[in-house]
Amino acid sequence: MLCGEFDLFGDQVGTPAETGRAVIEAEQHPLYKKRMIEVISDEVVTAALHADATARKVMQKNLHPKEGQIVGCRLNLNIQKSQGVAVMTVHQGNSSDGYTRNKGLYNGAALCYLKVVTMRDVYFNVQQSGREKIASGSVSKFPMASADGAFADCSANFDGIEISFNPKNVRLFCDTQMRPVRYAEEVTCYANRLYARGRIEYYTITNAPPKGGDADCALCF
Repeated sequence: MLCGEFDLFGDQVGTPAETGRAVIEAEQHPLYKKRMIEVISDEVVTAALHADATARKVMQKNLHPKEGQIVGCRLNLNIQKSQGVAVMTVHQGNSSDGYTRNKGLYNGAALCYLKVVTMRDVYFNVQQSGREKIASGSVSKFPMASADGAFADCSANFDGIEISFNPKNVRLFCDTQMRPVRYAEEVTCYANRLYARGRIEYYTITNAPPKGGDADCALCF
């Protein structure tokens, strides 16, 4: 449990406090790893998408994000549940920079589906009221969180700091030691994990978005 403020090397420096180091280069981080992951085949992804009526409609648009285009990226829950296949939904951004202030793009129009997405200047956004409903059990999972930034490509680079988000357990995207992450310079999204590289910025007790309610959460702020 992350109570108070910790520095990025796991030492508690205040309860609470503002003195922890909130920014670090990924390669200097103790959680940084180089890793190889065998990705799912294109054939399996294509079959799963064609088996889903909503996915077929989106694919008929024949759209694909351009390099530098602002998009939101999230795991498609419906296809994962119905087909057992992890596919990323890429959502269209807008002219606002709200995604840099926790106004995620998870409700933007679906542009396409990709099995791997790499983005730059990425902000990790969660709608706290939506997360609260899921964590409290009042509703099932629905789109309320996304990694938002500039589309780069579909390269499968899994080096970096592993990040994940499960609304039933935490209210923000976290690394493997449950530290909430706000921003990363480069991120690869695959299945239910994200791999962050370059400059990493963590939330602190003073800048984390407020909780949406009293549902259980492994984070203290």
